[in-house]
Amino acid sequence: MRVSLRGVRRLAPLSPKALHGALLGAVLAANILTGVALAATDRASMMRLTADHWIASQSPDGTLPYGFDLLADRSTAPKGDEWANVVRQVLSTYAWAQYYGHSGDRRAQEPIQRALSAIGRRSLPIGKSRVQHWIEQTRILSLPAGRWRLQRALDRLGLLYEPAGSGRVVSPNGKYGTAVTGATAVALLAELAYSRASGDHQFASLRSGWLDGLISLRIPGGGLRQTPESIDQDDHYSNGEAWLAMAAYCELHRGDDRCGMLEDLDDAMIVRYSARPAPEFYHWGSMAAAQRFKTTGHTRFLAFMQQQGNFFFNRFQPPQVAAANRCASMEGVGAALAVLGQAGAEYAVLAGRMRSWLSNEADKLPRLQIQEGQTRLLLGGDASLNAPRLAAFSGDFLLGLYTPSVQVDATAHCMGAMVTIERDALLTRSSAP
Repeated sequence: MRVSLRGVRRLAPLSPKALHGALLGAVLAANILTGVALAATDRASMMRLTADHWIASQSPDGTLPYGFDLLADRSTAPKGDEWANVVRQVLSTYAWAQYYGHSGDRRAQEPIQRALSAIGRRSLPIGKSRVQHWIEQTRILSLPAGRWRLQRALDRLGLLYEPAGSGRVVSPNGKYGTAVTGATAVALLAELAYSRASGDHQFASLRSGWLDGLISLRIPGGGLRQTPESIDQDDHYSNGEAWLAMAAYCELHRGDDRCGMLEDLDDAMIVRYSARPAPEFYHWGSMAAAQRFKTTGHTRFLAFMQQQGNFFFNRFQPPQVAAANRCASMEGVGAALAVLGQAGAEYAVLAGRMRSWLSNEADKLPRLQIQEGQTRLLLGGDASLNAPRLAAFSGDFLLGLYTPSVQVDATAHCMGAMVTIERDALLTRSSAP
């Protein structure tokens, strides 16, 4: 701690006893400040504060508030619908289940059950006919030309999907056109994390249905369709989320015959995103590759994480986002670091870079999280926002250091990032490569 001595020369010289007392006081003050700083980075307490907020704010039907603009003093839920962007609502359930598994906080069990039930109520049946299956095997869905006409023709003939079958897809409004594949994938992740943490398998039928839903949306040899009504496989979020969900499922259920398709998906994701990396894919794809390495031990996943990590640092990190909430990227970097940090000297330089970046972002988290009783928000420089309602969002994370808004998915990613850091001891001395 640097102590300024400006103005001291105007004072009379201190006696040795007085000087000793002054120095002792300075040391005590420094210790107090250090204690405050340490308390501010107590991630266990930070996670619990978020859990407290979710417990208090969840509605009886399992819904969490979508988001709030503290400057405009209004909800940011599109048209007042907390489920409009369904992936964000589902993501909070996944993060909550991860927290439950890490902390053992039993208070989370019933709220997570309500959330999973809410997702289940928004899940639509899906299947495919033999004709659709045959058409897909011809790889016609991957043709680069005439895609709009092909999609319209298949839709008109009822060959994009069947609204019946063993699969389930998550939709915010009961329509297949809005059932984004990523929502189904994250729902599966949430159930897997919850059932593993609790031993409660009451949602096993949904788990199986969500897996079948993902399989039904897979384009042979490629990625996954964005929705049941689309043949577009360029939703990079959905591709990464689905890859991770299938990887996590097949880690826990290795005897399931449906896992036989996972190696083909591995190949498709590695080939596709090695050639055409996408920032939207990075964090989910990194977690998926880390999971696949843990399951298989195949070094190609290490090489893929190394390549994607270099893309992340060299191409995906513009300097102007330094004040932004980067918790989603923290999850991806953390998952890769947990593996690459133990993978040997070949990966040591990248692992060190990841650890340094992750440490800097982790240090920023206390400033992003709204604290209990907080009513003022710093906006940079001398500017601040007096927001008496701020305390109602204690535990939430801001979208940026100077962005006076909260959103459920931003907080969920921060919860997931903290769980990853603590569970895998990523920022301790013993984890150094």
